[in-house]
Amino acid sequence: MIKIIASGLFCFCALLLIGAALWSRSSPPLSEENEKIIQSLMSSPIPNMLEGESGFAQSGALRIWYTVKHPSAKSGQRPRGAVLLINGLGASAAFWPAEIYQPLLEAGYQVILSDHRGVGESDRVENWSKSNSYDLGDMANDNLAVLDTLGIKKAHVLGLSLGGMIGQEMAIHHPERVLSLSSVMSTAYLEDPAIPVSRDFQINTMKLFLRYGLFNSEENMVRLMVGLYSYLKGDQDIDIRHIGLATRFELSQRRGFNHSLPDQQSTAIARSGSRLAQLPKLTVPVLAVHGDSDPLLNIEHARKYATLIPRHESLWLEGMGHDLAPAYVSRWIARAVQFMDAHQ
Repeated sequence: MIKIIASGLFCFCALLLIGAALWSRSSPPLSEENEKIIQSLMSSPIPNMLEGESGFAQSGALRIWYTVKHPSAKSGQRPRGAVLLINGLGASAAFWPAEIYQPLLEAGYQVILSDHRGVGESDRVENWSKSNSYDLGDMANDNLAVLDTLGIKKAHVLGLSLGGMIGQEMAIHHPERVLSLSSVMSTAYLEDPAIPVSRDFQINTMKLFLRYGLFNSEENMVRLMVGLYSYLKGDQDIDIRHIGLATRFELSQRRGFNHSLPDQQSTAIARSGSRLAQLPKLTVPVLAVHGDSDPLLNIEHARKYATLIPRHESLWLEGMGHDLAPAYVSRWIARAVQFMDAHQ
């Protein structure tokens, strides 16, 4: 009898695996061109993706890793201040492309990059559960701890997606620390019933994990990350080489990926709820940037929260998705630099 039950369980599990594998095949494989790029970069040397002066800030019981990039010295040019970059869900500091921080350095700004709690070199949250979780306010405090450690009283904040939400928390609750906020492809209320978030990305992500995650390898992890970013792209190409090298750097030079992190950060977003009612009292100037081809966060999220902010400007980009396509980054980072210059 035991043998029969064991045999039945084995067959059932085998059928599940076969079904999962077949379902994953409904996720199209990466293009031949992308595969060629991946094959090329797999044999390329991995550059240091995080050059700068690095250290740790203490935020409660957690150590938050950061690095500082200083502007190149130019004759007669004084440093213009500091810009704190806050990345999106699941992304470490290694995924910031030079197309974002280099224009800030050239404009004379000191640039600060950090890893979210649970990402990269920052401490991971032990004994996390949905009943014992953190929220965006805690993540805002992590970033304030970085500024405190560096002795920076006020900084410009530029946040992407989740980073924009954290930046909003900082601007609302700690306006004395924020010179300006550039909130890029973000929202003030992710679960706004009037603007439902597409669930296609979750389904496509699961398919990608089944296609490339069942056989764990560095190359498959690169394929997975490229696939995720490809799902989020608009009408312009993403920088596959940068994504691939950042993935390899994270795997080989740092602590790798924390696969429980998306659930933790999604819970933090849900716990924090809506900021819409607080925005009309906001005193910090805000630049809202969003693309009308964003497959994850509809541009109506940005249109809604931006109009509530007394001192706001907006930049709506036709064709931009929820990604960092260089063609669009060059446009909105130039506008962000102008915005920061105007609010010193």
